Amino acid sequence: MLITYRILTILLWPLVLVFSLFIPSARNFLKVRKLDKNRILSYPFSSKGQKVIWMHAASVGELDQCKAVAQVYKKKEPETFLLQTVFSDSVRDSSLEAFPADLKFRLPLDFPWSYNFIFDKFKPETLVCMAWDRWPNLLLGAKKRKIQTILASAVITPPKNFLKRKFYKAAFSLFDKILTSHSSGEEKFRELLGNKASIKTLGDSRFDSVIQKIESSQKEFKRPKNYPFSRVFLLASTYEPCENLLLPLLKESSLQNSSFWIFPHKTDPTRIQKLEEEIRSITEDYSLYSRSDFDSIQSKVILFDVLGILAHAYRAADFAYIGGALHNRVHNVLEPAYFGLPLLTGPRIHHAPEAIELNHRGGLFIIQTREEVLEILQLSSERKEAIRFSNRQFVETGRGAAERIYNEISL
Repeated sequence: MLITYRILTILLWPLVLVFSLFIPSARNFLKVRKLDKNRILSYPFSSKGQKVIWMHAASVGELDQCKAVAQVYKKKEPETFLLQTVFSDSVRDSSLEAFPADLKFRLPLDFPWSYNFIFDKFKPETLVCMAWDRWPNLLLGAKKRKIQTILASAVITPPKNFLKRKFYKAAFSLFDKILTSHSSGEEKFRELLGNKASIKTLGDSRFDSVIQKIESSQKEFKRPKNYPFSRVFLLASTYEPCENLLLPLLKESSLQNSSFWIFPHKTDPTRIQKLEEEIRSITEDYSLYSRSDFDSIQSKVILFDVLGILAHAYRAADFAYIGGALHNRVHNVLEPAYFGLPLLTGPRIHHAPEAIELNHRGGLFIIQTREEVLEILQLSSERKEAIRFSNRQFVETGRGAAERIYNEISL
């Protein structure tokens, strides 16, 4: 299966070049990686006597997982040289630059020759991927050089067809160790790879990132002064399907004392303008965060069009809806769970063990209709208090995963 994959990637290379001539996004994708390669080749580095750890994150969530482990390295082994790569363009350059590693760059496309210059220059001791990432040519290159390969905070959605299962088995078998985020994941990996595979449950390092981010922050987010609404329903990382379901609730008479704080997933001007129009079609009682003095806002709806606030705004909310799961996949549920909020989201949570566990514990509700939302917003005080304790306790159980992963890497 891996031989077939390698042949296919070689055959795809000319097509990628052709696409880049006509598709601006593809051209920019390759341009960024070419600039990174030039920067890496000119980087002053001597691998002699230098311990190097290479960590890779697919996207934003996995970068948070890497960050927690990187912080442990910086504390315990400040002399270790850390490489950090990401793949998705959803990771902003500013986020990557701020990451606590010595050198950060975008991962090349997974061709057999793509990583030779990185391996040859830095000679990493260990390659750590996060969650579900398994680039076969990257892993084969590491194995060829006898570099330890680890999948940390590992999760898996069991493949449903024969070919996909065969590919998963071949790719995940390239890891020397698989460190799962939850015991259910360990069972799924063992079912796929067999009992001889080195699989151990150590937790999800994203828990540590979330806890550290909140507890180290100096921000104390409060509701506006004399705010006239007794309940705040916070809508996080919303997309159009989320808003189509939830915005009509603004007309619901039973929610007269409830305010809606909306944090759309994307905050570009076009998206914000369209969302403003949708809100205005229902009510004029709204404020845009960037155009207002927040402490003076008295509106039922507050539309947040800036970044860096959401994780702290949960502190002032009573309920939180987490977007993405109506049409694709649920976003981060750990931040609102830290504050003990009852959580609502769509049905697509199968990729997120933490969301599944919160659902099993009764602190996260799957909703698809407005009637279901209304029922949850009317939970009794006793039920909300029980959820607050349970959700917060769940987040606390994940504390320390990054250090456990560090210890396992160092064995």
